[in-house]
Amino acid sequence: MPPTSLAAVLHGPGDLRLEERPIPQPGPGEVLVEVGACAICGSDLHLLDGHFPRAKFPVVPGHEIMGRVIALGPGVEGIEIGIRACIENHVACGECDFCRGGRENLCRAARSIGFNADGAYARHMAAPARCVIPLPDAVEDAAGSVMQTLGTGYHAAVARARLEPGETCVILGMGPVGLCALASAKLAGARVLALDALPERLAAARAMGADEAVNVREEDPLEAAARFTGGLGADAVIEAVGGSQKETVRQAVKMARRGGRAVVVGHFAGAEEVPLPVVELQDQEKDVLGSRGHPNTFRACIEHAAAGRLDVRPMITHVIPLREVERGLRMMRERTGGAIKVVLAPGMDR
Repeated sequence: MPPTSLAAVLHGPGDLRLEERPIPQPGPGEVLVEVGACAICGSDLHLLDGHFPRAKFPVVPGHEIMGRVIALGPGVEGIEIGIRACIENHVACGECDFCRGGRENLCRAARSIGFNADGAYARHMAAPARCVIPLPDAVEDAAGSVMQTLGTGYHAAVARARLEPGETCVILGMGPVGLCALASAKLAGARVLALDALPERLAAARAMGADEAVNVREEDPLEAAARFTGGLGADAVIEAVGGSQKETVRQAVKMARRGGRAVVVGHFAGAEEVPLPVVELQDQEKDVLGSRGHPNTFRACIEHAAAGRLDVRPMITHVIPLREVERGLRMMRERTGGAIKVVLAPGMDR
């Protein structure tokens, strides 16, 4: 009987089961990872709800991964057994025009760990060796698991919003991606206004460096942005709300100054069309940009986190055993118990 370990397996939308499965054996070019921490992402909820069209069932969810390499598959060189590491979840083909041009996040042939390849809602997982990114001891396990989220916010603020020292930035939505965009915007030297409706998220925004944090249930967001920018509008606005965004995307465009940038990084729950103020876009030469994933950000984010320049710990509100995955998903979905980022720690199940 081969040795087994615990995994949460999604057999189809809404059908998540805790199971004992054989420990995977790393194939050619793969490593075996003992999962230390796996953060629950809002995208996992979309997967559970059947909104990820390329999902392959059954699948073990979990794509925000930190662990320890405990075995090497055939042909793997240059990786030491025992190292702590983050695992890049986006497995691009490496050969298409997008990959060769440094935009792996747009690769049409990419695999996604946790969606159409088994992820880290498990004690053990096999992963491509090329996805292993060493994690220094200065970054604790739970923080290491959210480097993907940090990379997504970093890409939105640095690569897409192109923030520079002294610029103003408004961020709508202080969920995990919005908070990571906030921390990255501050690292870039911007002044940042954080907008949300939940007091605990605004408290986290203040802890992560927001110059001002406003509850949109208490103050009109457009008025708050105008006041923060002295009536000029923001150099960049980042929409990180997610879900139904018809109103917040429109607000983001209107908050931007003449010649400003509005970046949409929030993940839509389904196919939606958003009405935009086209005359304003044309007349004031505003840019509207999409931001997808976290290309080429892991190593920079790990370096900044290890040096203390980017601190994600204020947004990690819960660390729970894998066996409590259903509770963690429920907290993330319902935003109960002050949950912002819930992290599964399979080692707690021992």
